[in-house]
Amino acid sequence: MKPKVKIVATIGPATNHPDSIASLMDHGVDVFRLNFSYGSYSEHEKTIETIRSIAEEKRKIVGILQDICGPKIRIRGMEEPMEVEKGHRLVLAKEAEKEAFTISFPGIVDDLKVDDEIFFADGTVQTKVVEKRDTAVVLEVLTPGRLMEGKGVNFPKADITLHALTDKDRDDIRFGARMDVDFVAISFVSSEKDVIEARKIQREAGGKAWIVSKIERTAAVENIDAIIDESDAVMVARGDLGAEAGLSKVPVLQKKIIKKCNMKGKPVITATQMLTSMVNSPYPTRAEVSDIANAVFDGTDAVMLSDETAAGHYPDEAVDTLVSTILQTQEFYPYYKTFETDPGEAFPHAAAALAQIIPCDFIAALTLSGYTMLHLSKYRPKERLFAITTDPTLVNKTALVWGMEGAVTIDEKNFTSEHEMVENLLTKHDIDPDAFLLVTGYLGERISMGKSIRHIHREDRLGKRQ
Repeated sequence: MKPKVKIVATIGPATNHPDSIASLMDHGVDVFRLNFSYGSYSEHEKTIETIRSIAEEKRKIVGILQDICGPKIRIRGMEEPMEVEKGHRLVLAKEAEKEAFTISFPGIVDDLKVDDEIFFADGTVQTKVVEKRDTAVVLEVLTPGRLMEGKGVNFPKADITLHALTDKDRDDIRFGARMDVDFVAISFVSSEKDVIEARKIQREAGGKAWIVSKIERTAAVENIDAIIDESDAVMVARGDLGAEAGLSKVPVLQKKIIKKCNMKGKPVITATQMLTSMVNSPYPTRAEVSDIANAVFDGTDAVMLSDETAAGHYPDEAVDTLVSTILQTQEFYPYYKTFETDPGEAFPHAAAALAQIIPCDFIAALTLSGYTMLHLSKYRPKERLFAITTDPTLVNKTALVWGMEGAVTIDEKNFTSEHEMVENLLTKHDIDPDAFLLVTGYLGERISMGKSIRHIHREDRLGKRQ
């Protein structure tokens, strides 16, 4: 059995060369994440071309996730790292000076008030404003730690408003459209309006990528239902979410967000610090393995590695840990979910139900938009899942969908028969089933006139049934 939950791995200095990318594919990576907080367009283009070339050579379905940086607020003007202790006073100014540092969006300083909290480095250093000056604020350190240039800054309770898309983000989205990336992750989404704007920019640039909303702001949690509705997928970005909402709230928020995505048939990624110890160690901690297993039980479609594969010393071992943990956990996973079913989901739902009763080696979904495939996955059948589509851009997107093991495309204009379509799927994925279910969505009038479920036996395929 293959892992039902997909694996997303970040490419970085430790892995951005062909041998490492090929090795990560062999170890089980389904989607490669490119972090657009770093690197030039020429570097990203080379990486994308390398991933595509290796995937084609290995005949693997692999997705590419473009993660745009958004208005990430970072420390600026801090010439040397600074160790701070509880009670220390710091000066945050609109312009860095000898005894003051600033941030990448210095105008925020004007909006800060006494008693506002400011967290640095994913919340490891917590401070509060104790004095307001003309162009600066004085901070009191609440928790000790280390500050340095480039570390992230969060304002968990301050009334700070930043647009989710910067000018750089808009350019990055257009670049991703030109490169035909499969997914675009939008950072620091606050409402569905951010998703709508990102999709508009991408479509105008000719892109067809799925829009993935990263949930890392308290505002996003408050608007979560509208954001999920407007998004193609969601990422629970636990680092900044923990800094904004509080670490103790993250486990419950993770479960709630995943459940909402499951109910709506939207893929969801669980991200950040899945295997942080494996950046420098070949072995995970027991807590990390439990974290992975809990995400699987929560119903996540994918788990994501960041520093572990971008900068870690043991990227292959980290992926192996995900694979083995997912495989062990899914032996006890409660399959065949029950949700309130929309009429449009009736056939995928029925297929998942039938698979529990009749002989079925796998379920294949005929799908144009991906709707039938997504809603077949939504009900979490234990059987292997495949997709058949006339849209070539949909194939790599299956790499993010729970349980989907493969896909094939067919040419609608040259389509001749259902038998040809099925044999194409079986040949490509080297499958010889005794029986399987075929769920048809709409693929065009020449292929399917309406929705149906077919139970196809080996004898039916080979024309031997009397």
